[in-house]
Amino acid sequence: MREELARTVFACICHAVTDDEVAVAVDMGAATVEAVGTVTGAGTGCGSCRSHLEDLIVERACPMVRQQA
Repeated sequence: MREELARTVFACICHAVTDDEVAVAVDMGAATVEAVGTVTGAGTGCGSCRSHLEDLIVERACPMVRQQA
């Protein structure tokens, strides 16, 4: 049986913040891009990840959105 390698997906390259770290921040109550940025630093650099952060927040906070996609 072949072992699968874990894949790290970065939500924010500027600050090396992963999707998993964003998920933890949302689970802790961060409900906006600004709040995620305060907790993780994501979205506070160049800003190109902000729309991805918004998507992650919606998906994590509203699991039904993920099931419908």
